[in-house]
Amino acid sequence: MKTAYFINQTVVNEKGEYIPCIAKEGETGYYKTDWAWGRDLKVAEQIADEKNEGMGLTKKEAMTIVLRSMRG
Repeated sequence: MKTAYFINQTVVNEKGEYIPCIAKEGETGYYKTDWAWGRDLKVAEQIADEKNEGMGLTKKEAMTIVLRSMRG
């Protein structure tokens, strides 16, 4: 099962830092991580892209997993 990291702009900690989320292929919804990737949205999204690339996912493949997780 493939997983993809992404940033949901509404998921932040008490300091306003973005908490990365994980979408799993074939599952609806997402999981929050225990990490914080800072307050800069572009930086947090870049980290997510780099993590996904490290797992062999292109940006398009990761986005497909995320979008499909939003459908019921």
